[in-house]
Amino acid sequence: MRQVIYFLLVSIIFQTQLSAQWQKVEQINSQFVYSALFTGDDYFVGGDSLYISRDKGLTWQSITVNGQAVEITALFKYGNRIFAGTYGNGVFISINNGISWQSYNSGLSSYALYAKKFVTSGDTIFYATDGGGIYYLLSNSDTWQSYNQNLPSNIAWTINDLVVTNNNLIASAGGSGYYYLRPKGSPEWIEKRIQTPQGIYTTPNAFLSTGDIVFSGSRFGIYRSLDEGNTFDSVGISAMDMSVVSFAKDKNRIYAGYTRSSGNDFFVWYSDDFGDSWNIFDHQFQFLLHLYIYDAKIWAGTNEGLWYKELKTTSVEPIEQPNTFNLFQNYPNPFNASTTIKYQMPFQANVSLKLYDILGTEVATLVDEQMPVGRHEAMFTDINLTSGTYFYTLRVGNYTQTKKMILLK
Repeated sequence: MRQVIYFLLVSIIFQTQLSAQWQKVEQINSQFVYSALFTGDDYFVGGDSLYISRDKGLTWQSITVNGQAVEITALFKYGNRIFAGTYGNGVFISINNGISWQSYNSGLSSYALYAKKFVTSGDTIFYATDGGGIYYLLSNSDTWQSYNQNLPSNIAWTINDLVVTNNNLIASAGGSGYYYLRPKGSPEWIEKRIQTPQGIYTTPNAFLSTGDIVFSGSRFGIYRSLDEGNTFDSVGISAMDMSVVSFAKDKNRIYAGYTRSSGNDFFVWYSDDFGDSWNIFDHQFQFLLHLYIYDAKIWAGTNEGLWYKELKTTSVEPIEQPNTFNLFQNYPNPFNASTTIKYQMPFQANVSLKLYDILGTEVATLVDEQMPVGRHEAMFTDINLTSGTYFYTLRVGNYTQTKKMILLK
């Protein structure tokens, strides 16, 4: 009897998942939906004007920002301030949750009034524009400052996307496959390019950062970086007639929205192994702009308004897997006879874990094989080494991390 009930419950859940369809938010009248911000029960959506819901999307109202009917192309929240970037009128902020707005353009050039995206790193807000490059704002300041040092204005001031990793700021800009990387504390940008397996340079349309791992979507598929954007390699779906335009992440699942130029229609794919393999999620829109995840739903801003689809739910919570590489400090440290080194993997890959002395000479290989996703540990014991400082290094593809340990006898 229990087996029959269990079978019926599983069947009901499965049928519910299959029958879930995209739903259009009919109260949002804007044809194009360029941006969205979800915070608690309050939803903000940018299109031909600003749309706000105070009840998790049940009802909506359209408002003007500071009395102006402008396109809202970027939305962002920092502390108690909500930023609304417009196309042509710059930035507005609200400190009362969207009830009233004021202009926030001090320091911006006339070319920087076309908003593309906001991101934050620590107490700094970065503002990417469509024609004016990148600006930044410190949390204790009211004036934007240019962040365009050595960023070539003729090709790189039109920003496609901007993303923050643990240590880098990465901007996709211009064309011909260029993107620009700026490490924390660096006075200038480093120009880089992504090359397809066919030898074509491809410009990123969108980025997704999970810390050390960065995904890039372009005209020719999806590319993954294991070293915070310094280098990219093609992964998963890759074709000459497709263009990835948006990413979204839900726990360890990554969604990618792309179009095929041959069919002029959009698909959403997903990966549960950080890009090693991809599966079709859905096919719906003719023109997709952005994907978002919030409140167990996937949201799509399109040229046909705002849409959402319920995500699958199960009665058993999935095991949370690591979403980035990490090399942990050995324990104990300092150590005498032996010590344990732990590390984690977001996907299956070939791993090298080696020990070096202070001169950089390799003294031991702890791991040199393919390891599955998850956390792992390696024990090191060597009675022949002398007391002193040693370094252990984890390498996975282009990703490298090193830590120091001390042997005391």
